[in-house]
Amino acid sequence: MRSALIGFASAAALGLASAASYAADAPNGVIRTLLQGIPHSAFFGISFDAGAGVAVGMGGAIVTSADGGSTWAPSKQEVTDIALLAVERRGAHTIAVGQGGVVLVEESPGVWSKGESGIEGRLLSVSVNSAGLAIAGGEFGTLIRSEDGGKTWSQAAPDWNQYADENSPGTGEPTVYSVHVAESGDITIAGEFGLIFRLDAGSDQWRVLNPLTAGTPTIFATHLSDSPSRNSYAVGQRGQVLISTDGGETWFPNRVKTESNFLGVAAAPGGKVVVTGMRVMVTSKDGGINWNQVVEGDITTDWYQAVRTENTSGKVMAVGHSGRIIQIGS
Repeated sequence: MRSALIGFASAAALGLASAASYAADAPNGVIRTLLQGIPHSAFFGISFDAGAGVAVGMGGAIVTSADGGSTWAPSKQEVTDIALLAVERRGAHTIAVGQGGVVLVEESPGVWSKGESGIEGRLLSVSVNSAGLAIAGGEFGTLIRSEDGGKTWSQAAPDWNQYADENSPGTGEPTVYSVHVAESGDITIAGEFGLIFRLDAGSDQWRVLNPLTAGTPTIFATHLSDSPSRNSYAVGQRGQVLISTDGGETWFPNRVKTESNFLGVAAAPGGKVVVTGMRVMVTSKDGGINWNQVVEGDITTDWYQAVRTENTSGKVMAVGHSGRIIQIGS
């Protein structure tokens, strides 16, 4: 797969409104609409830390929440008007990335500045830990690293030629769709051709946790647990689901019966897992052993991308089409 899954339209006003001004959610349903935009708007990334939320999307739009995602308000920035595709908030650090290699760093609440990524390609994923170690991944093998919370960046990609299949074009520059920086400093990346690699803190050698193999479904999103007692998840093309019980060191498949593409995954204490995607959403109550399809509202006709757990409450929220932010379950 040689390009990002979702095509991005030109910058447009989100036209955000309270969900109360739109059609009511299904009575007794699992979906609760928290924010709604106009039909041609979209959010692509969402993140929470200590009850503070941030979501990013089309036209450089940013909204924030100070109450664990219950309400959202626009956060003005004048750095860029192109799409922001991912965001991560951890401790004092909040970084957003997107089209054209753009990087935004929140200097203080509501004050955004431009980070110097040094690249022009599309950045699709970003992660940062509380110490300010950050990693961002993108199209055609792009991987960059920051040691100062996103202000400056350097190249960090593996030597992809070591892992490429000379008979399979594209394997020498796989798109990196998901990145994770642990508090320990370990870096995990995932993406095209099923790759999952890890760089241990203090090492300069990447380890292959799931090989880069031509024809293998692309991984679009991961949930990496920092606790060894909780499962980690990777999801992607054609219902692909991988589960790890050892912090991502080893993976086993538990494919869901769908041909739709999964775009996001989040887990909450107690075994709750939510997977979002293109006209599909599935949930689990037992850590991914069994899955139930969500079929209410717009789930089977539209898309939701990033999904995250707000850790202070355990609530799971997703972003997607039409500038929507939804809560899944209670």
